Amino acid sequence: MEWKKTLSTGAAAGASVGFFVSLNGFFDIGYNSFGGFLASVIIFILLSAFGVKTISEKTGYCEPSLKHLIPVSFLTFVIPVLGPAFGAGSTGPEYVGALIAFGAVGGLFWSTPFAGWSYHKSG
Repeated sequence: MEWKKTLSTGAAAGASVGFFVSLNGFFDIGYNSFGGFLASVIIFILLSAFGVKTISEKTGYCEPSLKHLIPVSFLTFVIPVLGPAFGAGSTGPEYVGALIAFGAVGGLFWSTPFAGWSYHKSG
């Protein structure tokens, strides 16, 4: 896969992680236990990765690997999304937009090693 497509699918996966996390805060769902929090995090990560893969394939854009999308989704959740999600006041559309932007930037950052490897392999 081309390195540019690797970066764009990583950014999409990161943005979708930010979107799912922001919806949780936007609707003020909350967690009753640590197990509930952990289950929702795993669902957000996997749903983002599988969603980006499915949409990319159905539109004919590319065929991204889950070996790329799942680690990028996980790392994006841990570093640029989790902190602002806990620290934000969950106050409307700007909250959703900010977490989506943080997720997209994080997805780009964490996709950089995969894009570099793809560029190196292509010659």
